[in-house]
Amino acid sequence: MNDESKPTPPAANAPLPDGGLAVSAGEDEFAGIRSSSGRHPVIALATAALACFLVFQIKDDVRYALSPSVVQDLGDARSVSKAKPDALPINRYVRLAGNADRESAVVLDTQGAWNFMQFFRLLGTNNRIFVRRAADPLPAELAAHDVFVGRLMRFSDLSFQEAIRRYFSGHVSATHFFAPPVVRAALAEATGGSWTITDLLGDRVPLAANDELVIDLDRPGQIRIAFPRERFADQAAARAAVEQQGGQVIEAPSDALDPKSLELVVTFPPDRRDQALQALGEMDRRLRIRPAHATHKARVADLAAIADAIVAKTAGAELQTFPLAQIQGIGTVASVQIPHDALILFEGERPREHVKTLVIAALLLGFALANLLALRRRGGY
Repeated sequence: MNDESKPTPPAANAPLPDGGLAVSAGEDEFAGIRSSSGRHPVIALATAALACFLVFQIKDDVRYALSPSVVQDLGDARSVSKAKPDALPINRYVRLAGNADRESAVVLDTQGAWNFMQFFRLLGTNNRIFVRRAADPLPAELAAHDVFVGRLMRFSDLSFQEAIRRYFSGHVSATHFFAPPVVRAALAEATGGSWTITDLLGDRVPLAANDELVIDLDRPGQIRIAFPRERFADQAAARAAVEQQGGQVIEAPSDALDPKSLELVVTFPPDRRDQALQALGEMDRRLRIRPAHATHKARVADLAAIADAIVAKTAGAELQTFPLAQIQGIGTVASVQIPHDALILFEGERPREHVKTLVIAALLLGFALANLLALRRRGGY
């Protein structure tokens, strides 16, 4: 076969029957395709900035994960509450001892997961230290003692702090009790209708003019007796038993809480009191005997102080005198206000539980670095 019978290859860039262009031997067939310019510099910078921002948001968790796992014993929470914030081991694993105020505690249900946790303040800390207990069921060794071990944080660093502050201020209240001489001294020094007073546990409680104080008074010589209805069918039977022992019925209180008993306030001659009470007690061992008290409620604005007594203005503008010797206690109910420098302890939260945060931070930083290196290779950015 001669050379003329061999097919002649098409010339470079010559049109082919199918409409394409011929490519000469040795030439890259993708050379004519325009290369991609890659990710836009602005997008790369924004991505790197977002990654760095997320690392900044979890910086406290990263520091806590790198902190020592040995617990620091801070002692009594009342002493800790008086220390300056800069002197406290914030974001560290600590131990605190204190009395929990379970009256004003709230229960948190996190994200509907049915993991319930108590959230309460520690008494005597001026509402400055709060504890978020470990999730239920609480281990017996934790429930038996008011000692709390966990992560100490500033309340202001919490993402949900404003919601908690509003809820406590509007819905949570606590009972405070005051020493009668302290209340009398505060009334004597008060120049307006409101003042601040320290309760028996050391918490400072602000009182406004319309706040109500409950004054519990002893009634000298008077005794409150609860008669079981199974033994004393009605008030007449109970009254007859008292008069049989030489006593006198003063009144029949209507505030008895036990429906199975009826109560009378009685008095006996001093020389026969012990003998009479013993005889009544022998009639039925279920008889309950205790000193009689009277409860008075008054607004702060209606109270004043005189020598060895507190004076209250009644509805008829008359003055009622409460001698300090007869006052058994003074109390009030006030809303729980969380101060700006409050602290919170997350019980059971250990540094090792945040190791995963280190992994997340490393991935985010690596992602940001990869975007910055890509920009550097492009040049000009």
